[in-house]
Amino acid sequence: MNPKQILEKFIKPLPKPFNSILKNADKLDHFKGLDLDKPETFTPMEMELRIQADQVMFSLNKAVSVLSILAQLPQLLDSGILTEHFTHQEMSYVYYVLRRYETKEERVSDEDTFLTYGGLYEIVNKIKLKSYFQETVVDANLSQIVHMIFNNRCIRDAIKKIPKPKTIPYVMQFIKDFQELKDMAQIKLYITGTEEEKRDKQLRQAFKSNIMLKAAIKDLEHQLEHQRDQLGTELHKKVDIFDNYNDKIANIKEEFQISIEKNIHDSEKRMMQQCMESEAKQAQLALEADSITKAHAALLEQHLASEKLLRARTGKTQALLHNWIIKYDQDAGDKNTEYEDLKKQYDQEKETMDDLDDKLDEQEKIYITLMAEKAEEEERIYHEIYFKILTNRSARIIQRAWRAYRERRKSRRRGKKGKKDFRPKLVYTKKDDPNALLEGKFKGDIFD
Repeated sequence: MNPKQILEKFIKPLPKPFNSILKNADKLDHFKGLDLDKPETFTPMEMELRIQADQVMFSLNKAVSVLSILAQLPQLLDSGILTEHFTHQEMSYVYYVLRRYETKEERVSDEDTFLTYGGLYEIVNKIKLKSYFQETVVDANLSQIVHMIFNNRCIRDAIKKIPKPKTIPYVMQFIKDFQELKDMAQIKLYITGTEEEKRDKQLRQAFKSNIMLKAAIKDLEHQLEHQRDQLGTELHKKVDIFDNYNDKIANIKEEFQISIEKNIHDSEKRMMQQCMESEAKQAQLALEADSITKAHAALLEQHLASEKLLRARTGKTQALLHNWIIKYDQDAGDKNTEYEDLKKQYDQEKETMDDLDDKLDEQEKIYITLMAEKAEEEERIYHEIYFKILTNRSARIIQRAWRAYRERRKSRRRGKKGKKDFRPKLVYTKKDDPNALLEGKFKGDIFD
């Protein structure tokens, strides 16, 4: 059976297309980096350069997307995603191509397997295999497998749904490096001449500032070295001081240890002496305890005898007290009766006293009224006496003044010129002055 017959055997029963790319393929591109800017203000030359840069970036973005799919190829083979979305012939082709990368021990030498997969290999790739170990710079068969997986929409969707995909570390590192290359290419491709000159100018300024900063760093390093030397000398001094203090501490510890041992020896000696003294005191105290015990026994006998006498006296006293209590109860009854009689008499006398108090209250009101009337009458009499005395005194003063006035008139008429007017002075004594009598009687000035 030739390869063509084997291929027809697998193709005829299938109503679906041979290649799953025809069923699940996308007409449009489906990877990142397609939304490129297309400005309208460029010249034809600039537009051509921009188109070339876009083509390069398009190729780089597509390469990154394809490599991302390729990094998950082992998981696709193990999880059964390819088996679910590829036909049997496609899976046979995939296995056949991948077997070429196995070691000599792992390769299968079965001729039927080679015939089964070899025909499909020739039809899909249109490449005539010269030998089983054909080697080329670029494996077109492996590229075909990657192309089949990359252009299958169902497989791409299944890859996106994998929570923790297993990838090839070397491929992921290559993708990371390739991504950095793409970023650098994007910077270089889309930069203009003016921007390049501006960037060079900034780099020159940065270079100058870098030189200045390096000089400043050298100065700072020199200063740090100088400070380090100074701090080193100070540190050596501190270390010497620290060593001296350590020596002093060691000497003090040694002296302290000696003093402690001496104190321990002295304390042990004193303890032995005190122990011997304590034993002597204990013997003396034992003798004293014996004597005290004997004295206690004698004193106890004496106290027991006195207790008997006191108990007899206590009995007599209690009997006497009982008799006195009985007598007190009898006397208390008599006194209570007498107290009730006296209380009745007291209540009667108190009622009489209350009546007398009421009468005295009434008499007191009358007494107060009469005394007020008496005081008013005395005051009226005193005022009349005061008025009479005052009237008489005023009349005398007026009469004397008129007499003196008449005497002066007469002397003027007589013509006694050249002489001073003689005005006789009025001389009063306390006996003649009624005001003085009133003031002496009432002890004060009654006219103030």
